[in-house]
Amino acid sequence: MSAIQVILFKHDGKLRCQGEVIDVSANQLVITTDDASASAISRDCWINVFCYPGEMHELYHEVMDLIGPEVKDMNFKLGEAKIIPVYDQLITVIEQLKDNKTMMMKFVFIYCLSVDNAYFSGVLRYFLAHNDKVLSFLESNFMKPWSVSQFAEELEMEVRKLNFFFYKNYGVSAKQWILERRLSFARQQLLLTTRKVADIALDSGFSNHAHFTDAFKKRYSCSPTELRSTIA
Repeated sequence: MSAIQVILFKHDGKLRCQGEVIDVSANQLVITTDDASASAISRDCWINVFCYPGEMHELYHEVMDLIGPEVKDMNFKLGEAKIIPVYDQLITVIEQLKDNKTMMMKFVFIYCLSVDNAYFSGVLRYFLAHNDKVLSFLESNFMKPWSVSQFAEELEMEVRKLNFFFYKNYGVSAKQWILERRLSFARQQLLLTTRKVADIALDSGFSNHAHFTDAFKKRYSCSPTELRSTIA
């Protein structure tokens, strides 16, 4: 399985998963496989989002303090659809976060861990165990001002294979992931430190200040200086 799928049923609907059709009542959250599909009276009846292994890896570190001890004798089956109830207030929050996938997944999994800690701890451990040295290398080196081809060379793999790895683990190209990771790191530095913008740009892997500012404005709809001014 290349990803998990989170489906929020706001109204009654059906889930088609592994050849079976499951009736799902309103106000239910379903964690299932990436090939499962939802149906209902209209498309507005549900929200779904895909979370790739690399994103699960990041999520694990975000919520690791909530993860329970590993249960050795637990009959863990990742492929099964897990259905848990949600309340109107939770649905409202999830809908508000749907345009921010990272925050939405963090909120959903914190809730899921509170409902069934053993199962969802197992889900996160599964994806953590199935990440390899490529992901660890990229997480440690994304701030270096390398091109995608340079990353591929360091990993002794073809650019095509590196891009396939990213599409499988993150659903985006290597270039997109590296840019997003650099911008996210730079944003944290802008908000949490008083370092010069030019220094942050270089330490985040950008070749020059102008390139950084342009990419940052496209991603966050404001310049680095404007973002920092909001906390002054």
